[in-house]
Amino acid sequence: MRQITEERGNLDLFFLKDLPLEEARSWLMKFKGVGPKTAAIVLCFSLGRPAFPVDTHIYRVTGRIGLRPQKMTVEQAHPYLEALFPPETHYAAHLNLIRLGREFCHARKPDCAHCPIRNLCDYGRAALSKR
Repeated sequence: MRQITEERGNLDLFFLKDLPLEEARSWLMKFKGVGPKTAAIVLCFSLGRPAFPVDTHIYRVTGRIGLRPQKMTVEQAHPYLEALFPPETHYAAHLNLIRLGREFCHARKPDCAHCPIRNLCDYGRAALSKR
């Protein structure tokens, strides 16, 4: 925050709303400790920009339901998933995937039997067929 204050004179990031998305993302990521996830969170949740943050829940869920290639890294998943979802759905898609990951699609012992999208999920169908 000190770096932002030194550069801008305050902590107001609202100026990023008027920059092209990639320019705003690059500006945020030039600061130590700010990676793709943090930049996307600021852009999406604070500024209403069409950015798609990828955290561990989203990475896990999108891999299990087949929305991204299994061997894709988290770094590769950011632009891939951002392009996959329509920009106007980024906020809702992010929140819903997080909820799915927290409530059903746990890292260990996922609750596939109660998952609302189990019929759409290769992982869930495979897990349930083993029972």
